[in-house]
Amino acid sequence: VVSLVILFFLLKWRWPQAGRPIATILAILSVAAYAPYGITHWPGSDIMTATVVIYIVTAFILGLIFPSKKSKGTKTVFHWGPASVIIFLSVVVLLDSIFVTLATSGLSQNAARELLPKPDEGTQVTSFFPGTVSRDYQKKLDMFNQYNDALDEQTQLGWKVHKGWVDQPITHVPSLFRISVVDRDDHPVTGAAVEIHFMRPADKRQDFVVLLPESEPGVYQVPLTMSNPGLWEVVIHIEKGAANFELDGQTNIGLSK
Repeated sequence: VVSLVILFFLLKWRWPQAGRPIATILAILSVAAYAPYGITHWPGSDIMTATVVIYIVTAFILGLIFPSKKSKGTKTVFHWGPASVIIFLSVVVLLDSIFVTLATSGLSQNAARELLPKPDEGTQVTSFFPGTVSRDYQKKLDMFNQYNDALDEQTQLGWKVHKGWVDQPITHVPSLFRISVVDRDDHPVTGAAVEIHFMRPADKRQDFVVLLPESEPGVYQVPLTMSNPGLWEVVIHIEKGAANFELDGQTNIGLSK
């Protein structure tokens, strides 16, 4: 945007009679230059749209405020119609930018303490976007039936699984995720293949899978460093021979100070 403004004034200084044509050309060129980058490094439709609108509105404002110079004695008329449209679009872009920022990063700790209600003792309030339903079984009846069949099989296994973080997880700080598995007779289930699927409901591109090595009989653990705060869907899959065991849940990652 700064480059667009500087280029406009340089061209306007060279051709003072062509203020609005220069603004129109710069708007087209800025969108044309950003489009290939935005497509190859897709930031999301909301950010892509906001960026394009900012380029166009900036050029339009420059053309409106600094029109082509006219001959002496000719009065320049300010048009409130286009100005109203520009003000409206600017407010929309500003609010959308705020919403996108809050959804991805949340409020700062100081702002959260001032604006959000005080949490109950032992809990933590976060303002990150919690995401959508990652498994909508109402729309996937076959998947729901398969899940029920697998649930009956693992109930017959009688395995007992204890899982979770050893310490409170926060972003950019390694935290140990541990899973212990015992059979119905409380004997450790050793030699199993254990993997965890971390799914980000707000952005599936951030999903990842982690394999947990066995640190001691029946105990599987690995240190993890989470890069994004907020809510994550977690699916734990344990396989040993023909036996399969699956658990799903959620985990909330705090924001490092």
